[in-house]
Amino acid sequence: MAYQVNKFNGVLQTSVADGTIDSSTDLRFVGKNYAGYGEVQNENFLHLMENFANTSAPPKVVPGQIWYDSGNKKLKFYDGTKFKVANGAEVSVTQPAGLATGEFWWDSNAKQLYTWSGTQYVLVGPAASPELGSSAIATDTVKDNQTPVADTHAIIKIIAGGEIVAIVNSLEDFIPASSTGLTANFPIIKQGITLINTPANGQTTSDYRFWGTASNSDRLGGRPAADYVRVGIANPFTSSITFPDVGFFVGTDTDLRIWIEDSENVIIENKNNNDITVRITNGTVKQNVAVFTGTGIVPGTTATYNLGSPTLKWESVYANSLVANLKALDLTTAYDYSTKQFTGGFVGNFLATDATVLVNGTSKQIGYAGATIRGNLFGSVQGDVNGTASNALKLNSLSPDVTALADTVAVRNSSGELNAVKFNGIATSTDKVKIDDSATDTAWNGSDQSTWYRSARTTKTAFTIAARNAAGNLLANVFDGTATSAQYADLAEKYLADADYETGTVVTVGGDKEVTACTQGDRAIGVVSANPAYMMNSGLEGGTYIALKGRVPVKVTGAVKKGDRLVAGPSGTALVRQNFNVDTFAIALESSSVDGMKVIEALVL
Repeated sequence: MAYQVNKFNGVLQTSVADGTIDSSTDLRFVGKNYAGYGEVQNENFLHLMENFANTSAPPKVVPGQIWYDSGNKKLKFYDGTKFKVANGAEVSVTQPAGLATGEFWWDSNAKQLYTWSGTQYVLVGPAASPELGSSAIATDTVKDNQTPVADTHAIIKIIAGGEIVAIVNSLEDFIPASSTGLTANFPIIKQGITLINTPANGQTTSDYRFWGTASNSDRLGGRPAADYVRVGIANPFTSSITFPDVGFFVGTDTDLRIWIEDSENVIIENKNNNDITVRITNGTVKQNVAVFTGTGIVPGTTATYNLGSPTLKWESVYANSLVANLKALDLTTAYDYSTKQFTGGFVGNFLATDATVLVNGTSKQIGYAGATIRGNLFGSVQGDVNGTASNALKLNSLSPDVTALADTVAVRNSSGELNAVKFNGIATSTDKVKIDDSATDTAWNGSDQSTWYRSARTTKTAFTIAARNAAGNLLANVFDGTATSAQYADLAEKYLADADYETGTVVTVGGDKEVTACTQGDRAIGVVSANPAYMMNSGLEGGTYIALKGRVPVKVTGAVKKGDRLVAGPSGTALVRQNFNVDTFAIALESSSVDGMKVIEALVL
C-alpha cells in the first residue's frame, strides 16, 4: 500500500507506491518492499551530509533546501525562486536580481560591495575603484618622513578620474614619507585643504585652482595678507587717526603710500624720507629715468634723458637760477649792458668773444672786458668766428653719429668702424659679401651699369651670386661645366609610371603609362632610383627616374648571394635567376638569407 510524504508545514510532497523509488526531489524516497533500499538510503544520507555539493545547482529543489556551490565555495539555500548565498554576498560582474532588502552583492569587476535597499543597490565601499579610475572622496592613513619614528596621519583624499587632486588634513603640517607615493604631487600636506602640486609657499605650480568667490584669503598673488592694507584701518603715519580712504601701502615698513587726500587730491607719499625712483626696464636692462629726493628731482643717470622734445615742449619754465649748456639764447631781458652782467641769476659762457646774439630782435656783439661768463653757450651765432675750434656739436647743421642714422655726419665708432645703410661709389676690395635671400635684383642688362651689382643668395634665383646654404650645399638649376666626380652611383632616365613606386622597385614596360611594376617572367628594364648621378630626360613632367645602369638599392624576394644574377620577380621585386632562358637585368652585390622581401645593393647591367 502506498504511503504519503508530507512537508514540515503539512503540505503533501508526494505518494510513494510499494516496491518503487520516488525521484520527484533530489532525495529518493523508497517504497515498501523495495529490494536494495540500503544503497538508496545511504546515498541520501551522503547527499545531505555534503549538501548536494556540485558546481551546478540540484535540479529538483524544494524551498529551504541547502546546496554547497563547490565552484564558488559558497553555501546557498533555495528560497522558492532561486538559490541565495547563505552567508557573505552574491558575487558577479553584473547586478543580480531577486535579492531581499539588506542582502549584499560584491561587484567582482569594480571590487566594491553593495547592499539592496529594496528599490536599488547602495554602495557600501570602498568609495573609490582604482581599476575603473573612478572619482570619490576616500579616507586614508599615511606616514610622515620623520626619523627614526614616523607619525601616522589620518587624511581624506579627493579623487577625480583616478587622480588625487586634493588632500584634507585636520592636524599639523607634515611632509609625507616617500613610501606613500604622494611626495611627487604633494611635497607638503598642510593643515586644511592642500591642492595637488602646491609647495610650501602655497603657490600651486599647475592649473589646479580654487574657483569661486572667497570671503577671505591669507595670500594674494603669493604675497601674505599683511603686505596689503584694507579700507578703514588705522593710518600708519598717524596711528591715532583712522581714514575712510587710506589707499594702499607698499613695502614691509609701509614706505610708499598712494591715497586720496581731502577726497580729491591724489597723493604719492614716502613716510621715511627715502628717494622715489622712476624706473623703466627693457628686458633685463634697468634704466632709472628720474629720482625724487628730499631736496629735489634729479635724473637717474647723467646726461641721458631729455625734459621735453623738439615736438613736445613746455610752455614756460620758471626758476630763480638756470645753470645749463644752452644751444640757443635770446638775451632780450637776460643781460644788462650798463653793468655788463647777466640778470636773473643766469650763468653761461660764450666761446666766441666777438659772437653776436639777438637782443630785442637786433644783432648785438658779446665781448665786454672784465665780464665773467661761465658755462657753454651754443646757439644762433651771426657773423664769422675766426680761429680754431676744439669741438663742435654740428657740422653744416648736421650732428655726428656712429650709427647708420639718416641726416647725420658719419663718424667712426669705438672700434674704428664706419657704419652706413648703403655706400654709393666704387670699392677696391671687400672683406665679406652679405647674403640676403629677400633682396630684389633687376634683370641683367649689359649696357646698363646699374644692373651690374648683384646680391648673394642661397636659393636658385636668377641674376644672383650663388652662396652655400646652411648644409654647405650650392644650389643651381643647371650646372654648365665639367664635373670631375659625382656623389651618386647610377645613370637614370625619366619615364612615366602608372603609380608612385618606392625606391628599389623593379619595373618593366607596360601599364597605363610607360612603365609599371614587374611580375615574374617579365623583361625588367631597370629599378626606381633613389639618388641618380646622371639624370636623362629631366624635363619630362611628372616622370619617375629609372636606374638603367650602375649601383642602386633593389627589392629582392627570397635568399640571395653576392654575385647571383637577378631577374624580374613578383610585385616589383627581383628573384635569383633559376631559368637561363630569362633575361638577367642585374647582379647582387651583397648576400641575404631572409626569405621575404628586402632591399640589397645590386649592379644594374
